[in-house]
Amino acid sequence: MQRLKNRTTGYVRYLLPLIVSLAMSGHLSATPAAVGPSYVDLEPAFTLNYGDPMRTRYLQASITLRVRDQAAALEVTAHSDAIRHIIIMLFARQPEEKIRTAAGRDDILEQALRELQDLMLKETGKTLIDRVLFTSFVLQT
Repeated sequence: MQRLKNRTTGYVRYLLPLIVSLAMSGHLSATPAAVGPSYVDLEPAFTLNYGDPMRTRYLQASITLRVRDQAAALEVTAHSDAIRHIIIMLFARQPEEKIRTAAGRDDILEQALRELQDLMLKETGKTLIDRVLFTSFVLQT
């Protein structure tokens, strides 16, 4: 019995500091400082019609928003429905010629950035979004 007690005490003596140090390191690594930009993917991809009403054409675009940090990403995500609405309405206003050219798509991204920053400023008091990116863009002609 004494032998079992000594063995148990020995294990506790070595394991207790190990458990405490692991618990402390886990606590410290669980709260890292969010540094640098974060990206918010707007899922699912946008599938929209565009162009001449007499001939339906479709586009599919995957859009990602770059924000300043993880906290901004959480705030932007909370407004994802309003963000999606603005992007859909923006594409609906575009002429076919603008959607079909690279320069036109760049203009659309800049306009989307301005409109989304206006939305975020109104909703949160901060612009939060610093770039709008196409991660995929496919046109059906």
